[in-house]
Amino acid sequence: MHRLDARWCRALVRSSLEGSAVKLMRLFEKHIYHPCSLPPSVEMENKLLRLRRIVPPEGKTVIVPIDHGIEGYFPQLEDYRGLVSALIAGGADALLVRRGLLKRVADLVAGRAGVVYRVSGATVTSPDVQDQRLVATVFEAVRVGADAVVFTVTIGHPKEADMLTAFGEVVDEASYYGLPVIGEAEPWSKATEEERAELLRQGARILSEEGADIVKTFFPKDESHYPKIVRYSLAPVVAAGGPRLNSQLDVLRFVKAVMDAGAIGTCMGRNVWGWDSPELMVKAVAAIVKKGASVEEASRILGGSR
Repeated sequence: MHRLDARWCRALVRSSLEGSAVKLMRLFEKHIYHPCSLPPSVEMENKLLRLRRIVPPEGKTVIVPIDHGIEGYFPQLEDYRGLVSALIAGGADALLVRRGLLKRVADLVAGRAGVVYRVSGATVTSPDVQDQRLVATVFEAVRVGADAVVFTVTIGHPKEADMLTAFGEVVDEASYYGLPVIGEAEPWSKATEEERAELLRQGARILSEEGADIVKTFFPKDESHYPKIVRYSLAPVVAAGGPRLNSQLDVLRFVKAVMDAGAIGTCMGRNVWGWDSPELMVKAVAAIVKKGASVEEASRILGGSR
């Protein structure tokens, strides 16, 4: 029988109070009878198999998020199938997606790139876009064949504790399945630049302490902080991109700086697909991440692309 975890017990009590027999039956079926209580060795093997579809054996990765649809209008996301095809052709190791998009591009992704499944979210129309909530389940991520899940915690936010609680529950449930978890540390938007640097260093450590297998983090403007953030994390770090930079050359310089600081790769969306040729941009980023190319060498891949 599956061991009862705190999350299940809380949900059971909550459903009992609501008097919902249907909810109780679903919880009972999912958490008691579902065969997810595996021996530790099997859990680790499952996790390694999935991690290798995101981070190849050489230990470097280029992940491209295209989960921005709920955050605003991005014309590049209209032809999402064309975009996915271009990113895969460019050599993206994995795509970070939400469930709706995954259903519509599964045929393009299957066997060609890993899948990182977004389980947190906040919409552009919500009062606070940094108040991340659990919007999808680990159970569903496993069911659709995802290779990892990602959850964002806004470090320094007034509701950080609530987000961290949800993150911990995601980690616990994912461990039953041997499903890797990427913890994304985002600094509170009201922090000063000086505060932001410390929030990011602390955020990387917090999420790795709470069980993240990989930490996705933003970086401050001052590059001297990059190694400090990477070193303080217990887990490997991938660099988030944030809003699109001024030029492709700026993006490549950023990628080079974070790789020199010890990151294992990138997890950038707008700074990859926000240009004329997402395919070429993936190739240029991958040249730095995987081959150690210089910024000048990588920029030649772009040709006249803007």
